[in-house]
Amino acid sequence: MAKNNKKLFILLTIICLQACTIISPDWLKINGINPCWPVILLLPFSLRNSPRKAAIGSIFLGIFVDSFTIGDASYIPSLFILSLVWSAYGLHNKKIELFLNIGLMAIFGTAFVGLSLWFQKIIIYSILRNNWFHAWSFHVLISEVIITGLVAPFFSSWLLLTYKKN
Repeated sequence: MAKNNKKLFILLTIICLQACTIISPDWLKINGINPCWPVILLLPFSLRNSPRKAAIGSIFLGIFVDSFTIGDASYIPSLFILSLVWSAYGLHNKKIELFLNIGLMAIFGTAFVGLSLWFQKIIIYSILRNNWFHAWSFHVLISEVIITGLVAPFFSSWLLLTYKKN
C-alpha cells in the first residue's frame, strides 16, 4: 500500500509541475521570472533515490518540461547531470534536511540549468556577437537563481519529508 501511495505522490508532483509554473503567484516572482520548478521537484527525488532511478526520473521530467516549452534548447542534459550528482550526494550524506543545504543545492542547480540552456541557445543560434542577448540572459539567470534559492527550501524540504513518510 505504501508503494502505491509513493507512486501516486510522484505522479501528482510531476503533474503539478506545469500548474506551479502557470499559476505561480506574483509574490513568487522576481521581475516576472518564476522559480525553476524542475530543479525544485528534482532535488528531493534525487536525494532520496538511487542514481539509476534519479537519472530515469530526470529524463522523464526533462521530456515533460520540454513538451511544454517552445524553443530548441532542452532541459534533459542538465537535469540528467544534476540528478546523478544529487543522488550520489544523497547516498553518501544522510544530513540532507538542513534548510540552507537544500537552498544552496537549488541555487547551484538552477545556475547549472540556466547556463546549460544559455550555452545551448548560443550554439544553436550562434549569436556570440549580440551583447543585448547576453545582458538579458544574465538578468534572467540571476533573477531565477535568487527566487529559486528563496523558494526551494520550503517546497523541497516539504517534499523530502513527504518522501520520507512514504
